[in-house]
Amino acid sequence: LSSEEYKTLMKKRSTECETVFGQTKGNLGFRRFHLRGKEKVGTEWGLLMLGYDFRQLIRLMNT
Repeated sequence: LSSEEYKTLMKKRSTECETVFGQTKGNLGFRRFHLRGKEKVGTEWGLLMLGYDFRQLIRLMNT
């Protein structure tokens, strides 16, 4: 856990995927799934990420 390779990997991870989860929880207010079952949760997560992607696309188009 204290190797340089691990530190580099964790730094990369924090900028790539952790921000998505943080923004989903903080900005979109998503705290729990409303449906049950892997397939339904996958569908709900997919729709949530589709909305997230659209928001990012709109943000990029306006700059």
